[in-house]
Amino acid sequence: MINLDRRKRILELLEKDGPVTTTELERRLNVTGATIRSDLREMEREGAIVRFHGGAALADQSRLNSPNENYMRRSVMHVAEKIAIGRAAAKLVSEGETIFLDSSSTTFHMIPFISHLENLTIVTNGIHTAMEIQRYSNFRTVLVGGVLRSHSGAIEGLLCEDMLRKISGDSYFVSGNGFSLAAGLTGHNFYELELKRRFAEKSRRRIALVDSSKLCNDSTSSFIPSEQVDVIITDSGIAPDQVRRIREAGIEIIVAQVDENEKGNSGQTPGL
Repeated sequence: MINLDRRKRILELLEKDGPVTTTELERRLNVTGATIRSDLREMEREGAIVRFHGGAALADQSRLNSPNENYMRRSVMHVAEKIAIGRAAAKLVSEGETIFLDSSSTTFHMIPFISHLENLTIVTNGIHTAMEIQRYSNFRTVLVGGVLRSHSGAIEGLLCEDMLRKISGDSYFVSGNGFSLAAGLTGHNFYELELKRRFAEKSRRRIALVDSSKLCNDSTSSFIPSEQVDVIITDSGIAPDQVRRIREAGIEIIVAQVDENEKGNSGQTPGL
């Protein structure tokens, strides 16, 4: 396993089994104690876990739901839904395009499904997203500048404003903490939301990746009104009446079928 995959697996084990000893993690992941200790130190630094003598546990849930919620923890929640949504979103990308991806763990799951495309330029404010993209030599990656938010892997603020004036995108793939027809896409980190608004302004098409748990839920602040959302991609957990209302509002909606075999990796807390 590469570091990120191994650390996601550690989080899955902690989510499923509760506090786990270092010795048990060594056995289950088939790696050395030094490797596990290095992983746990880094994960504690990022705020995903807390360490105790001889083991580790998940960080306090209330802290993870704060405006600086932890990206690594979110990345292992609702995995099956995110994979389904990412697969469907990738079908809307064509070779030669310039696309914007936000820093969410949902848009992250698009990347494997667009990896075969050539001459693709990707603009993002996500550190983890950029690191995953750079594994593919057929992509051009633009990482916008700004302030790195603690534990989230997101760059926020408008220090990159001059850069954005020079770039336009074909599509913006974006997620949020909630979506409703009344409020549109909503979130709770004002500094990052301002950057998301600018990304939306610079893109010809705005595509919202929203798992079904977030529909009809509003967060602190609206950053893209529903009338400016061109496409919503969600999972098959959506209720039929929600599909009908979204279509009646004039928004294209794509319902991605979730593979039940992948649901073992999903938790119960909505991710971004």
